[in-house]
Amino acid sequence: MKLMKFFVMFALTFSFLTLEKINAQTENSSGYTVEEIIVTARKRSESIQDVPVAVSALSVEQVERGNIQRVQDLEKLAPNVEMYDMAFGGGGMSAAIRGLSFDDLEKTFEPTVGTVIDGVFAASNSGTDLDLFDLESVEILRGPQGTIFGRNTIGGVISINRTKPTREFGVKFKTDLEEDNTSDVKLVVNMPLGDNGGIKVTGRRLQSDNFAFNVTRNEREKLRDLTAASVVLDFDLSEKINVNFTFDNYNDNSQHNLLNITEFYINKLGAPQGVFALLGQGNATSGALSKENDYMTVYSAEGFYSGIQGNNMSLRMEWELEDHVLKLISGNNDFAELMDVCSWGSAGAVVTPNCVFPVVRDQTYEQTSHEIQLVSDKDGPLNYVLGFYTIETEANMDSGPVQNFRSVQDAEAWAIFGDMSYDLSDLWTLSLGIRYTEEEKDFNIKTFASYDNKVARTPTVLDLTRDFQDENVQHKVVIQRNTDFGMVYLSHSTGFRSGGFNARGTTPESVGPFGSEEVETIELGLRSELLDNRLILNLTAFTNDYTDKQETIVTPGDGTIVVDGVPQTCGTTCTFVRNAGEVSIDGLEIEGTYIATERLTFRTAIGILDASYDEFINNGVDVSAYAKLKMAPDYTASLSWEYIAPTSRGEIIFAGTFSSKDDYYGTYDPEVYIFGPGADIITDGESKLDLSLTYNTTTAGGTDLTFTVFGNDVLEDGAYIVRPFDAGAFAFATPQKRQHFGISLGVEF
Repeated sequence: MKLMKFFVMFALTFSFLTLEKINAQTENSSGYTVEEIIVTARKRSESIQDVPVAVSALSVEQVERGNIQRVQDLEKLAPNVEMYDMAFGGGGMSAAIRGLSFDDLEKTFEPTVGTVIDGVFAASNSGTDLDLFDLESVEILRGPQGTIFGRNTIGGVISINRTKPTREFGVKFKTDLEEDNTSDVKLVVNMPLGDNGGIKVTGRRLQSDNFAFNVTRNEREKLRDLTAASVVLDFDLSEKINVNFTFDNYNDNSQHNLLNITEFYINKLGAPQGVFALLGQGNATSGALSKENDYMTVYSAEGFYSGIQGNNMSLRMEWELEDHVLKLISGNNDFAELMDVCSWGSAGAVVTPNCVFPVVRDQTYEQTSHEIQLVSDKDGPLNYVLGFYTIETEANMDSGPVQNFRSVQDAEAWAIFGDMSYDLSDLWTLSLGIRYTEEEKDFNIKTFASYDNKVARTPTVLDLTRDFQDENVQHKVVIQRNTDFGMVYLSHSTGFRSGGFNARGTTPESVGPFGSEEVETIELGLRSELLDNRLILNLTAFTNDYTDKQETIVTPGDGTIVVDGVPQTCGTTCTFVRNAGEVSIDGLEIEGTYIATERLTFRTAIGILDASYDEFINNGVDVSAYAKLKMAPDYTASLSWEYIAPTSRGEIIFAGTFSSKDDYYGTYDPEVYIFGPGADIITDGESKLDLSLTYNTTTAGGTDLTFTVFGNDVLEDGAYIVRPFDAGAFAFATPQKRQHFGISLGVEF
């Protein structure tokens, strides 16, 4: 049935070939067209309409006019994409593309969606919550990108490039003021560096109070507390050699809201606990999370702190040869991350709860990567990119006092890859890509009987050392046909997500290793330019065969779980990771841009998913009949517009986005969390309306001024759950505020 649906989508897509006649008969006398967008989805510059890849890209003008401030804001503008804050991991972002998601905080787990910042692949999702103020380009690539970007990109890639130094003196300043005492101040200063270079210095200071009120502490705590700065040097060693060096420093001391969403008789504590009802976050009769106050009230003896401090460095060199460009990209990310959580517990007449589930997680992480690329720059039918890549990572974690352990993982991987395109004729192009990868991980974990202090813990209960090795070949084959109105392509690609170890494992059985998971994708795409390039209409149909899917299975303290046919018992909460899942995902994506008039532009992005488990072995039982894929709503849709009205001294821009998505799950088991027996919704489907009004003007002295008033989710107040987390005996979630209004002032000269 699913295969039949996919072929139906193929047929519907090919039916649009008839639009060629319509396009040929249409004349455009207006003189305005959709602006061309250049992307580097295949690590070489190409028009987005010529690339046989499902990619969404935004220009700097679109980002500024639409008041898009953060990477997470891009989810509403791309089909089948979900992004939100990773509150349990400092400064991180959780992302899902086409139902392939990753939202865990462990550094021994690998992401499904890769993040590339200034050409450097981020092996961890911590520190990827970027502001888009200093943006040059942003691309969201959907589907496996393994041949170009490597392992752990089975869902896709988010590629972000910041501006290079202009080599001229200039200042760009912006401040955003919002509700809850939110202030976000950003500054970019450019200066020349001799005759052949430039330097750029940036800074950011973000502060805000909490939108939720803590009843226990009787205060509205701090929420965001971020300081970041960077220095970029860009210079020419010669006419053909360019060097770019970037240094970033960031310090995020933010706090977050924590809700206890534990149910009491569905695989949880077994008996109602009065404190949950007393504190208003759980109902002792139904065992379900209360929605009172729209999640705007929290109860905790201490704040939920999740901070990160770190430095990033990158070095990029480009050497222009006769008909090639040789590139060297090196990067180093080094950060320390601390999470301190106090979950309330004891009941009493006075609400002064003590910690019954305290967690302190102190982590350090470092990655160093190098990549060499040889990119062709030829006028002939053959173009290609060849490359070699290597990466080393080290992750250390101390955790306690409920789960007392210390884990260390050293990992390294290398890969060689190539991607080429050959024009068979004026109409047909064949593209081939292949990547070979080898990786090795060494892991050690020690568990302790007590948590006296982080330095000296005694006695040692478990001291386990294991290693993991793997090799993989990923490929991509694309056949592409040009038409009078655009092009059509058919591709087959594979990708894999690395296996490894479970840093939360407290027994030899739960540590692992677990194996890699793989995705095989068939994709059919249509890229069209209609109505004399006033209308861009892109369609993509795809099917994913997801095998050996890594599943996280949590059992409460003193619980028993069947692992590989053998019952295992844990004295405390245990997390097991097993290759337990087989999933089929079919989908359709529609993206369009229409220049209605010289002043009015519309954009749309629609995604449809049909995802289901074919097999899921949980505790020795196949639960695929009711297991749900996380972060995979059946549909996402958005309609954006911008209207530009010239004035005597500038222009006024009215922009907005209406976005909608279906219900989606935060866990594979629809009855683990929130709404009681028989309910199966983790996060409700929602519709949002974001609006902004901007006035741009230039003074007589040449200074550009921008003033914006904006409102996000203007139709609905309150908050909603975005990140449930199952800790075995307890389940938690973090809420995110819906509606907020603000003003923005920008100055550039």
